[in-house]
Amino acid sequence: MSEPVLHYLYDPFCGWCYGAAPMISAAQKISDLKIKAHGVGMLSGDKAKMMSAEWRDFVRPHEERIHVYSKQEFGDAYVNGVQQREDILLDSTPPIAAMLLAEQISGRGIDMLKRLQTAYYQEGRAIADKSVIGEVASELDFDGASFVAQLDGLIQDQVDGHIAASSELLKALSARGVPAFAIEIDGKLRSLPLGRYLARPAIFKADIEELLQKPAA
Repeated sequence: MSEPVLHYLYDPFCGWCYGAAPMISAAQKISDLKIKAHGVGMLSGDKAKMMSAEWRDFVRPHEERIHVYSKQEFGDAYVNGVQQREDILLDSTPPIAAMLLAEQISGRGIDMLKRLQTAYYQEGRAIADKSVIGEVASELDFDGASFVAQLDGLIQDQVDGHIAASSELLKALSARGVPAFAIEIDGKLRSLPLGRYLARPAIFKADIEELLQKPAA
């Protein structure tokens, strides 16, 4: 029997993914469950942009709904800080690369992803900035300078392929967007609907545990 895997499709600049972070924290408490994050590159490549009034106007209604449905807080440093600036790069590639690198170094990609989400949405830090990524890496007990030094090579060699594979998985799951979740047990994928679990991480954990206990068909 192969190790069960929870596949989590996300983007670091997706507010609904931040809203789903407590679900991931709950799933991390399940022993013998591997969580694999797949960054979709929502703002990667030619889709990267600078913070702007247009972007604020686009995301804020969504963020109000995210707060209502998920209870996740958007910090003042984000709402009245980083969102008011127009020198902040919104590029999914560097934080996705940071997640991949943390996973490769010590299997802590999920920890890196969750910390970057908190850094952006609560602390108002520019998580596409490599210096900020280095600071976050240090906070997670990585060698910040070494981490940043390895980041460029990973961006050049691996991120495009990772994003392409993530997009293919999203299509295979017939998911309309991110966040999306699927549990893989003995090579079989089963989607887990966000609507059932948002703001209900304990139920998310319980349902996964129940699926893991079922005998193989």
